[in-house]
Amino acid sequence: MIIKSLYLFAVLACIGSRTACADELPFCSNRVINEVTSRAGCTVGDSKCWLRNGGFCTDYVLKKLNLVQSDKEIAWAAVQSNDVRTGDVAVFNARAHYAYVESVVRDKQGKPVAVNVSEYNFGTCLVDEQTMVTDKYKKVNKRSGIPLNAVDGGFIRMSR
Repeated sequence: MIIKSLYLFAVLACIGSRTACADELPFCSNRVINEVTSRAGCTVGDSKCWLRNGGFCTDYVLKKLNLVQSDKEIAWAAVQSNDVRTGDVAVFNARAHYAYVESVVRDKQGKPVAVNVSEYNFGTCLVDEQTMVTDKYKKVNKRSGIPLNAVDGGFIRMSR
């Protein structure tokens, strides 16, 4: 239930965005599509398989936070960018995407200026448009030095 809620939230947030959403990525080559479908054991169009296989950004965030889909309601609180810390979740509305904050980059005064994140499914092309599966499905991707203002959906933190 948690993963579906996060996924739905990300998709709805993308609808009002001014920048390109994940479903506007180009399609992957047949070679890449074959590699990802083979690795995942799913076929293009089988949304149930993709959703239960655990390769989306929300799956990765839940794994990093030691949560499982069966966990009951979890309250998420918005975090001001000047209070972001390791373990928070970066929300990218333009990509309908979540990433786990691995560390925070600070300036000389100790003020947060960027984040380093890890994630699943932040790819460069689409394998399955219906479910927004990318070439990085179920593959850990790390990005460094993302300016705080590039995290267009802000940050959230679990507050049980």
